Amino acid sequence: MSLLNLTNDGLPNVLAMLHAAVLRAGKPVLRDELLETVAPSSVVDDDGKMTRQTLNRWTELGLFRQEGDAITVNERPAGTRIAALELQRFTRRVACKCALAEENNADFWASESARAADLTRSLAWMMAQDVYRASFSDFEAQEAEQITDPELLLMRNSTRRNGLQYWAPFLGFSRHPHAAIDPTVAVRDVLPEILSPGQGMAAADFVGQVAWLLPVLDGGRYQKEVLAAMDPNALAPRNPGQLSTALSRALLCLRACGDIVMAQKSDTGSAITLTGAQGARHDLTFQWISRPAAGQSR
Repeated sequence: MSLLNLTNDGLPNVLAMLHAAVLRAGKPVLRDELLETVAPSSVVDDDGKMTRQTLNRWTELGLFRQEGDAITVNERPAGTRIAALELQRFTRRVACKCALAEENNADFWASESARAADLTRSLAWMMAQDVYRASFSDFEAQEAEQITDPELLLMRNSTRRNGLQYWAPFLGFSRHPHAAIDPTVAVRDVLPEILSPGQGMAAADFVGQVAWLLPVLDGGRYQKEVLAAMDPNALAPRNPGQLSTALSRALLCLRACGDIVMAQKSDTGSAITLTGAQGARHDLTFQWISRPAAGQSR
């Protein structure tokens, strides 16, 4: 099992259709009925193989649960009616939580039967890169230069890189082909779990909460483990409180969209400094992050 092997473990768009079908049903759905709904035998030409494999893998990972001959989900959105865009956001968030869950990354450096670890490792490595000098086509070469132990290489071939090119945008960590590395959507998805509208907190604490919920980003346990396996000189050094270009890009985008407000408050202690194309942006140093009150956001 390897999520980055699309041929064997399924596709993001198929996962989204399966998940939406079960959520809309509001109750367990017979497995065969679900497969036929998403991949009608009269339409698909692979006998539903990709749909079955996607369902199997994400049932193993815990997104779906099988009860006898029926399929249900372990988490449902609040309310009885949900708009299509909100449904897509919900699926993306629960899939991300599932992929990054500790139980699905227990053997973090496994090359076979990795569950979600190959995806998690690759995302953690991606999020540490310089977003202004990153391209999927260069990832294999960059990684080979940075990972000191060849046994720990993440993208040993183009198969895994291609898989990452599908899953990273789906989970909100990329806007390929416009920006290979951009976790704005993933960070936006976790905002409600960190702050309610009108609430704020110290910027350093906010970054810590992001790291807890998205541990492939700055300070997260998975990124720490990947960085420990890298040549310490592979990436430009950062000062205490200085964020990666990836997380900096996300926070700047969220500020521009009105999702968060970043402010300077000298009495709140530790500050964060964003990083741009030329390094630390000391003009973008903040001590406080908040969400606009309801009705004030975009």
